[in-house]
Amino acid sequence: MEVQIERIQTDIEAINAFNGTPEKGITRLTFSKEYEGARSYLVEGLKKIGAHVSVAIAGNVRARLQGTEKGRPAVMVGSHIDSVFQGGRFDGVIGVVSALEVARVIVEKNIAHRHPIDVVVFAEEEGSRFGSVLAGSRAWAGKLSLDDLSRLKDKDGLSYLTAMEHIGIVPDDNSILKPEGIKAMLELHIEQSLVLETMGLQIGVVEAIAGIKQLLVTIYGVSNHAGATPMGIRFDALQGAVRIITSVEEIAAQGMGKHTVATVGSIICEPGQANVIPGRVRFTLDIRDTDSSLLDAMVEKITVVIAKTCQDRGLTYNIELRSDTTPIALSKDMVDLIEKMARKKKVESFRMISGALHDSSILAELTNVGMIFVPSKNGRSHCPEEFTELTDIGLGADILLEAVIELSS
Repeated sequence: MEVQIERIQTDIEAINAFNGTPEKGITRLTFSKEYEGARSYLVEGLKKIGAHVSVAIAGNVRARLQGTEKGRPAVMVGSHIDSVFQGGRFDGVIGVVSALEVARVIVEKNIAHRHPIDVVVFAEEEGSRFGSVLAGSRAWAGKLSLDDLSRLKDKDGLSYLTAMEHIGIVPDDNSILKPEGIKAMLELHIEQSLVLETMGLQIGVVEAIAGIKQLLVTIYGVSNHAGATPMGIRFDALQGAVRIITSVEEIAAQGMGKHTVATVGSIICEPGQANVIPGRVRFTLDIRDTDSSLLDAMVEKITVVIAKTCQDRGLTYNIELRSDTTPIALSKDMVDLIEKMARKKKVESFRMISGALHDSSILAELTNVGMIFVPSKNGRSHCPEEFTELTDIGLGADILLEAVIELSS
């Protein structure tokens, strides 16, 4: 049993035609017109094969192929279609289109399955629009309430729920995911690193997903005239922020574990004028590790640095925790299953961790989760240069198909 790689290629190209930054990578922010175009394309394709499509809480999509036995828990398969700003063509997308292709093959070949098969598209995985990663899956799992979603706002002040309403997405199934309703969750994804390419392998089997703490740090100083204010009596928020940001790399690289990473990815300096001393600086801090204690330790150490730097320089600060997910060890049974299917295809696989975060990490608290990685050329991701060979995607989708058939039967 095999997928049709040409259809997967067509789906990838069709989805990426919905893009807010042509010629400059892919920008498809959650609930934008580009997002809705891609979502509608997928919904249409799923309806064509007879799937029952519903909109779940927070705008997540579920398309169900009913099983032959009522009351059985579902086998879920899918990923996300939202992107970072000027990102790549494959992140999330290959997991969704491969899930669609798996469902097509099962329907076309009339493969009997006792369990329902749910193709899912999670909303706001990246957190690029509303600043909170995995918002869709967390809401679906009951970790974010509707009030929480209403407080999530984009740079224009539009809330998550309002933006969803503006493009006509109205949930028709507000039920929260429960462990008894899900047999397993499978996700195919690009690796977003160099491990598989370096080893010359096509398939990675994820054993664990790193946890993440995302902070929004605000440093407050005093705006004043850049020429008339002596250096000794300035309260420059940017100078304080620079020293804090420099320490982030040092702490992560020297004082933590081998899987600890920390990134300052966005800085806003206000008022942002050449002749005015900065009075407020906001920056994001993204910390990841497979060890919860090290995540906590990293936050504690950087908090100490923030407090001391601000005290020494006459500044004040605020730290807001924007996202907090726990490191997850994935199901050994699912790891074994994916390896079994790789062997069936006469392919060598490699057990590995994921430093990137995925909706599957949220589902792993509810059910058995398996993740299949395929290589990223030169390890590039979240950028226009992101690339994965179609043959690797096809192989990953074939393994995904075999795993879904076994789990659902």
